[in-house]
Amino acid sequence: MVEVSVRGLRREPGRSPAVAMPRLRVWPTERLLLHEEADPARVRRLADALRRDGVLRNPPIVAPLLPADPGSAGRDGAGRTAPSGAERAVVLDGANRVTALRTLGLAHTVVQPVFYDDPRVGLSVWRHYAAEGTPGTLRAAAADLGAVTPVEDETEAEARIAAGEGIAAVIDARGGVLFHQAGGAAAAADALCRLAALYRDGRAVHRIDAGTLDDLRIAYGAGALVLFRRFEKSEILDLAVEGGRLPAGITRHVIPGRALRLNTPLAWLGDGIDTAAKQAALDAQLEQRWQAHGVRYYAEPTFLFDE
Repeated sequence: MVEVSVRGLRREPGRSPAVAMPRLRVWPTERLLLHEEADPARVRRLADALRRDGVLRNPPIVAPLLPADPGSAGRDGAGRTAPSGAERAVVLDGANRVTALRTLGLAHTVVQPVFYDDPRVGLSVWRHYAAEGTPGTLRAAAADLGAVTPVEDETEAEARIAAGEGIAAVIDARGGVLFHQAGGAAAAADALCRLAALYRDGRAVHRIDAGTLDDLRIAYGAGALVLFRRFEKSEILDLAVEGGRLPAGITRHVIPGRALRLNTPLAWLGDGIDTAAKQAALDAQLEQRWQAHGVRYYAEPTFLFDE
């Protein structure tokens, strides 16, 4: 296992964390590590939108990594950039965007680094609700993947997953199964990818955070509810560094002060200017926007209707 830790990032002096300008960095796309699979359909749509609009609207959220060797080049605890450019970061949110940028051959992107050990950076898991015409088909297919035990409903499944008795569950109108897998996070991730592949076949899949099976059936039609075990932040880092992947759309990161609608021109990201020069230009532009009151902070939860 490669030993890594989360690198410290400099907080802006004199500004409250609630209203501080988000820290944004120009980063080589090849130095970004994914912890979850990209969704091919969403990557295609994003790549098409990037070509059409010519801008990256929202920066991916990343957790920079500090090599175990303190003499390794990178960024120090004060946030200064070292000349090697070898620093890596784990993508917490934005796997599809990063993959789309790589598809377009862009060497750089703008990212929003965060303190991953900050307790305000939340990590939970989504549920999936997968459409199915005949109740029980997904549950039966999941039972063929490995060891399962029956469960009565989502309440029992959630309790048993929380107790460490299983890594996932599939619940439908006729019952449910609890999916077991021995081993740590890497083995669980591999097993969950096999499970998710059963319903990544073009059917509608909804990411949800709550709701009973009856509520979901009314909202989305007939389907099966898929529950997943929670992962620790250290497990996310280890998976990314070691090349493991969770299925797309499982981890849910809640980021305070998330930067949206930055609208970075792709032509600028793709030109031959070196990283340091691009960073200086980005810093100057952000400061200009801040001084001109061109940055607005929303403290309340927000719905976006143009995703």
